[in-house]
Parts: sequence; C-alpha cells; structure tokens
Amino acid sequence: MTVPGNQRFILAVQLTQPERFREIFGEAIVKFAYVDMTYDIQLLSEVLLQKYQCYGSIASSYFGRWYRVFSPKASLMSFDMAEQIPLLQEVGTAKMHELLITNFGQATGSRQNFRLLILPAPELLDEKSINQAIDDALKLVADASLLLHGNQTREILQRLIEQDQLQCYFQPIFSLADQKIVGYEALSRGPADSVFYTADALFTAARQFGMTQALEFACLKQAINWLTDIPKHLWISVNLGPDLFMSDEFQQYLSSPHIKPLLSRIVFELTEHLPIESAVKLHSVMADFRNNGLKLSLDDTGCGFFDMTTVEELRPAIVKLCITVISRIGRKDGVEQEMSETIRAITALGGLTLGEGVENAYQAEVLKQCGATLVQGNLFGLPKPAKELFLTERL
Repeated sequence: MTVPGNQRFILAVQLTQPERFREIFGEAIVKFAYVDMTYDIQLLSEVLLQKYQCYGSIASSYFGRWYRVFSPKASLMSFDMAEQIPLLQEVGTAKMHELLITNFGQATGSRQNFRLLILPAPELLDEKSINQAIDDALKLVADASLLLHGNQTREILQRLIEQDQLQCYFQPIFSLADQKIVGYEALSRGPADSVFYTADALFTAARQFGMTQALEFACLKQAINWLTDIPKHLWISVNLGPDLFMSDEFQQYLSSPHIKPLLSRIVFELTEHLPIESAVKLHSVMADFRNNGLKLSLDDTGCGFFDMTTVEELRPAIVKLCITVISRIGRKDGVEQEMSETIRAITALGGLTLGEGVENAYQAEVLKQCGATLVQGNLFGLPKPAKELFLTERL
C-alpha cells in the first residue's frame, strides 16, 4: 500500500479481552459478531474520519483488533494533528461504547474494555508492521495508565462505592400483550463529570482491582432503595454475578427486616455467564431463596453458558433472550423459528421470556408472534435517571 504525503496515521480499535466473548457467547456467535463488528467499525471510521483521506477499508488481523490508515486531506487548512487526535479518540471511544452494547447487550458489551487509538503509521504499511506499531502503542498506553492512574483510580472507585456516589438509572420493561410498563431494569453510572460515568468504565475498573462484588452489591442496594418511590404495582430487575448471589453477605441482606417485604417486587438477574457445573451449585441456593419469594432472571440466554439446560436446572422466573439473536431478526434465516421453539420450551418450564435490545417495531412484532411476554429496548424507552423518573411524580 502506498500513501501520498508524509502524515499518515492509523485508527486502531483493540478489545482488551476478546477471549471473554468466546467464553460467554461461544465460537459460533463470535463468528457472526466478527462480521457484524467489522462492518459497524467500518461505518464508525467513515463518520469519524469523514474530513480525512482514508486508504482502504477497515482491516482486521483477528477478532479483537481492527485498523484503518488515513491522512489529512490536502485541501484542508493546515492544523496540528496533536490537537486533533484527542478529539478523534474521545468521539471514537464514545461511539465504540455504543457499538459494543448494540452488538452484545448492556450486561456484556458495557463491561468489555477496549482501546481506541490514533497513532502515526509506520513507514511500511504491511500487516506485520501495522500490528507491531499497534502493539507498541498499546504497551505505552498500558504502562502510562498503570503508572499514573492505578492507585488514584482505585481510590476514586472505592470512594464512589463507600460514599454512595453512584447514580441509578432505570429502563422500562413492557408487556407485549398490552404495551404497558410492568417493571424496570436498574442500571448504574458514576458521577456525570467523572471518568466512571459509563457502566463499562465502572465495571472494568472494578474487575481490575478485584472490587466487582463490592460494586455490584452497592448498585443493587441503591436500586432496591428506590422501590419505595416506584409505584407499588411495578417491579425492578437488579443485576448481580453468581459470586455475589451465593455469598453469605447477600443472603444476610435478603434476610433484613426492611428488605424481606420487598422481595416480591424484585427480580435478581444473573449477568455473568457460567458453566453448568456452577449453575448446579446455584440450584441449592435457589431452593432456599424461592421459599422467601425471590425471583431469578437469566441474562443473554442462548449465546453462552446460559442455555436451556441452565433454564431447566434453575427454573428462572424470566429468561432474557440474547440480544445478538434479537438483532438478527429479519437478517438471518431461521431465527424466528428457533426463537419460537425456545420460547415454547421456556413457557413449558413456567418462565416468562423477555426480548432485550429491541430497536424497531418489526422486532417487537416478531417477538410477540413467537410468544414472548416482555420486551425492553430503545424502541420502548431509554434508560433515565431514577430522580428524573420517580421524584418528579411526587411533586
């Protein structure tokens, strides 16, 4: 590849843990997602680099890394790329966050860390040279982040958790039968002016410092505290991983006198995917919790370790269909039939089915025809701050 001019740059996107997607969704789903993400990152690059000269399409050496070569157009007024690069990275990172959530759902996509870099291109623009340049840049970024922000990041995150500075958002869950709100999923954000505003930033940092369980517990308790402000005929879904779910601390919390009366309005959603042997361990915990009125939901069922075997073992009250499957409605043959069969099997086991990530009316109608009971997604309502949703109703 030859590029005129002296200023050549690379737009690079690197997932921090691409193997995590294979563990969660399996090789077959990742294969489809690889194609979709390459296409979506191509569109992202066209928006981001519309004022630049691009050379070739988005290239990818493997799932988890994508890149594109570009340079300033000759017709542009002279400007300093050192000033432009931070802006490109900021905008590109925000759009990449949205892309991951669209492709993999809130629970998984928002927790996948990545780097979006703008770096000088090597003299030779072959695959080996470009990949080496990206590797070198990623190492510099990682070393600088560890050196400058490691301890500070931990302290800030600890303070957010301990001083109740997290923000609670809620996204509505609708009944497909009558198009009415039946509940809300609780989501968490950091302060609006902080680096932890997005859920992925929060949980990525928590994983890095071994604070995932503490963060999940803080978010869960904050969401449940809002139940007194939410109309009593509505329920909420709160997220937690299996480690917290099976912990003594969590069981003690559920036994608290002020929490027990609220259990009938809470659905506990397992957001981490786990092998079936772990699900079997959960079964004994579930037996005790069901006696106290606890309801369980499984997230992204059908894409990873949460499959029909898990549903049969745990008998959750709600099964959330994998967002990757929902996104393929109308795009991939056979999806509707497979979905109908899955929903019938879930219904036979006494569970309700929730279609997550619904973006358009056609997807909603297909879900309804297939027998799904509940639906959630941008078509029906974006997540909003709890204060905006519920405190205004009291004024």
